[in-house]
Amino acid sequence: MTKNSRIVWVDVMRLTALLMVISAHCVDIYNATPQENSNNAFWGAFIGSLMRPSVPLFAMMTGLLLLPIKERASKFYRRRIPRVLIPMVLWSAIYYAIPWFTGLLGLEKDIITILFPFEFAPSQELNHTIENIAMIPFRFNGYTTHMWYLYMLIGLYLLMPFFSAWVKMEDKTLTRTYIILWGCSLMLPYLTQLISPDIFGVCAWNNIGTLYYFSGFTGYLLLGYLLGKGNRLRSIKAIAVGTMLYISGYIITYTGFSTLASQYSYEEAPVLLEMFWQFCSPNVVLMAIGMFLAIQRINVTSPKLQAVLANVSKCGFGAYLMHYIFIGPALLLIMPLGLPTPLCVICTVIVVFVACMAITNLIYKLLPRAARYIVG
Repeated sequence: MTKNSRIVWVDVMRLTALLMVISAHCVDIYNATPQENSNNAFWGAFIGSLMRPSVPLFAMMTGLLLLPIKERASKFYRRRIPRVLIPMVLWSAIYYAIPWFTGLLGLEKDIITILFPFEFAPSQELNHTIENIAMIPFRFNGYTTHMWYLYMLIGLYLLMPFFSAWVKMEDKTLTRTYIILWGCSLMLPYLTQLISPDIFGVCAWNNIGTLYYFSGFTGYLLLGYLLGKGNRLRSIKAIAVGTMLYISGYIITYTGFSTLASQYSYEEAPVLLEMFWQFCSPNVVLMAIGMFLAIQRINVTSPKLQAVLANVSKCGFGAYLMHYIFIGPALLLIMPLGLPTPLCVICTVIVVFVACMAITNLIYKLLPRAARYIVG
């Protein structure tokens, strides 16, 4: 299938990954802040662990759709990077202005914790807003929690022309070797805790260890490229294998995170708490591969449904950019209804998803030329 052809199951995967991202962030308030109700803490860990393959799936789709690159690096950079960088700067500035705006409205500072659970030192001061906006090219913080992905994505784009040149060689031995070494690097989050933080040459004057050059999201790029070429498993077997991989990875992810979450808070030990939630960890890789294999077998034949999925893919990046704005307000509206926590999360996800899709579609309709620089 050509690069320009519509791959419907990839649209399904993009929708799935987007809903998983929104769901994960809808339970941030249960995971990042102390909960008097232990039921909320349980569902925060349970649902949050289910959603860990979200970002890996996005990275795998990037590898599937873009590798190998067939254009000059300069053209690739001009087409791809501005469509991530400009919206990132724009929406980061919007997020940073929200706390200051709550102050203008006379709202208490506590509201910021509901809107941004991972910001542990909230401020409504204008000078802090200006400082955060000025630092957008270099960092993100608790107000722009989900923007880390865009910094990483720009890095992948910068690397891809070089990576693509190697992929074109189609050397199976090199591919296997890279995957094996990348698989070894997935153990680093655990080894740094179990053995030593100064592992494989890492020390105060060097943070680049032995496996540094084989770690990170490049492995997901290659996995997406390889798995996207198809697998020989029959549909039922592929779904069964994918389900087993996902469940196996999930058991490790949930058990590890919930155990640590019962002992530490995010404010006390964020690195330790995230150890089992690391996107580049063996358990999350199992979950991501499992979902990829299963979704790859989904066959959508309805033209109307295909059109809906295509539109979701078109608006997906815009929805990712803006979804965090709506989660806090949606929770403030839905939580007082007293719904069971899982139902509250589901309702919040639906409200946020619909709002983001509607606004992104409206931007494309009203500002067709500028939309690519507003919502990607």
